[in-house]
Amino acid sequence: MVYYIPIEPLEERYTAQWYRWFPEALENRGVSFEVIDGKALTDKIITGAFLDINSTVHYKAEQLKKISKLFFDGKVQDGDVFFVADIEFWGIESIRYLADLNNIKVRLCGFCHAASHTTEDFISKCASYAKFIERGWFEVFDVVFVGSQYHKNKILEYHAELADKIMVSGNPYKSVEITDGIKGVQKKNRVILTNRPDYEKRPNLTLDVFQILKDKYPAWEFMVTTGRDEWGSGWLRSLAKSLEKKGVITIQEGLTKAEYFNFLAESKIMTGNTIEENFGYCILEAMICNTIPIVSNGYSHPELLEGHHNLLFNSIIEQVELIEQCIDTGIDIDFSKRVSYYDSVLSVIVDCL
Repeated sequence: MVYYIPIEPLEERYTAQWYRWFPEALENRGVSFEVIDGKALTDKIITGAFLDINSTVHYKAEQLKKISKLFFDGKVQDGDVFFVADIEFWGIESIRYLADLNNIKVRLCGFCHAASHTTEDFISKCASYAKFIERGWFEVFDVVFVGSQYHKNKILEYHAELADKIMVSGNPYKSVEITDGIKGVQKKNRVILTNRPDYEKRPNLTLDVFQILKDKYPAWEFMVTTGRDEWGSGWLRSLAKSLEKKGVITIQEGLTKAEYFNFLAESKIMTGNTIEENFGYCILEAMICNTIPIVSNGYSHPELLEGHHNLLFNSIIEQVELIEQCIDTGIDIDFSKRVSYYDSVLSVIVDCL
């Protein structure tokens, strides 16, 4: 039996997709499984970045209640597997305690998306004590999947002894869910920013780039997108709104996934200036849409763009020049090989459980 412990499915994040994809993959293989749901307090991110911190702790607490009852009722057996969609899970060590103290041999597998050591992560302010808790989480798992070798290396800077436990799988995708919805979409002269408008993504730098390019290419459209009700907050939002008023950018807010994919597929170029990226779904989604991603030469980016390193920049000047090259001459690139690789990741992870 595989017990799947999902992240709460938020439409804004990829957690809604993961919530569907993993059970589907298990069912397709004829594996007996059970999904351990929680109960969210909100379906929006009110306090947090990747998830709403208050809601996610509540959701996970509800999951733990169900897991403890499974042990109490004698349903967990030797050889059962618990797959945790996010090991950043307060109390997840309870599963190992429950198994050991009930003399049941189980396998724990999970995915690590980030942690307090991740540069400017929302939870990095908690690093002074979180680093000890996170080490405990790593210890109780038999295998931890990560999205990139870059991310594994970052973890090993803090927990060098974990090298054999961490598996670089990449993040899974099902590209058909995008491609089926964008058939017939026509490309427009548009450059798009799709990173969430949180500070570690440095959206202000991208807005600067958009201003430079708009002066040179006034007929081109420069767009920022978000599934949140409003793009950015405080000074960042004020800046974006002022640029929109001047006709420099277009802001698209409160988007559904389908609307977002349509805007992305219509765009010729996607760019961003993040200072941290453990994977980079925005890049992968751009490749699926055959939209050229022009991103910084660092973090996980070279891994995602393997074979296409000519799209990586080392400075703002290079970023502007690369976008100009695409605008002036156009670049026809076949991303199918890279997309196919990430389409296979779901199978790789499930087969390791």
